[in-house]
Amino acid sequence: MRRPLVRTVLVASLGIALLGLASLGARAGGGSFDSMDDSDDDSGPPYVGNVKDRDGNAIADAKVTIKVAAFNSSLILRTDDQGHFNVKGFDKSVDPDGVDFSCSADGFKFFARTKAKTGDGPKAPVAVTCLVEKQ
Repeated sequence: MRRPLVRTVLVASLGIALLGLASLGARAGGGSFDSMDDSDDDSGPPYVGNVKDRDGNAIADAKVTIKVAAFNSSLILRTDDQGHFNVKGFDKSVDPDGVDFSCSADGFKFFARTKAKTGDGPKAPVAVTCLVEKQ
């Protein structure tokens, strides 16, 4: 008799825990994927970009490597199905000139990239275009 009671309590506890987790939004870096943080005072400019081949065709699922010299670290992400990627921004102390981008994809290797601020303000996005060529 005792085992069914223990099993019932465990199943009920697991169900309550799963309901609690389901109510939380997906979190990364302190913010959710589906909304902006309440305060972005400590972040620098966002980076928006795309990966294309030398003929201008978008490359889906390309690997984008972002190196941040100030932190001696790297971030790797993938492009969406239209070759786009974005990074919300790093700490405002990070100089955009110290952020380097490279990219690759199956059957392609890095060729070149462009990077330019799209405005004058400290939060103006930095546009990045990464070009790849067939191997």
